[in-house]
Amino acid sequence: MLKRRYLIFSGLIFVFLVVFGLVIFNSEKKGKIGESIEKDNKVREGIYEGEISPDFTLKDLKGVEVTLKKFRGKVVLLNFWATWCSPCRIEIPSMVELYKKYKDRGLEIIGVNLDKLGKSEVEKFSLEHKINFPVLLNPAGNIAALYGVVALPTTIFLDRYGKIKGRISGAADWTAEANLKTVELLLELNASSRDSLSQL
Repeated sequence: MLKRRYLIFSGLIFVFLVVFGLVIFNSEKKGKIGESIEKDNKVREGIYEGEISPDFTLKDLKGVEVTLKKFRGKVVLLNFWATWCSPCRIEIPSMVELYKKYKDRGLEIIGVNLDKLGKSEVEKFSLEHKINFPVLLNPAGNIAALYGVVALPTTIFLDRYGKIKGRISGAADWTAEANLKTVELLLELNASSRDSLSQL
């Protein structure tokens, strides 16, 4: 009888220890997953309107390194896109027209391309669509993540000081009156400071 009670008691202790261990393990695992999700969300959130855009350097289609900060003093549309993105294909012709219209007034469009298969396809696409603004290559996607890009295309507006003034996710018609007015307002903002800002 004592031996039987001892075996039952030992069995209960064993079950308790197993259950307790699983609870601790799952708790720690949940904590690590939670930390990972939190960090991932911080990346996806990117930066906010009114903040200075973080600087970065990427290579263009000629292999030349281009730094975002060199465009200070200009209004910048930072456009994240890819050749395989159908909405991007729809948007690009109007963006080409927008650049023609306003580049001499201080507008700069920077196309940050996210294709992973090398620049040859991007070069071909750029020629076919007569892209007339700088295209920078970001196959790793780290700059897109830094800016909280979760959909393509995404366009981020930067004023002459490099401050983020807003963003559009999805294809836009850049010849539409509302978008032209937005660009014109940004161009007029701090226009008198253009020359001094470009030296920053």
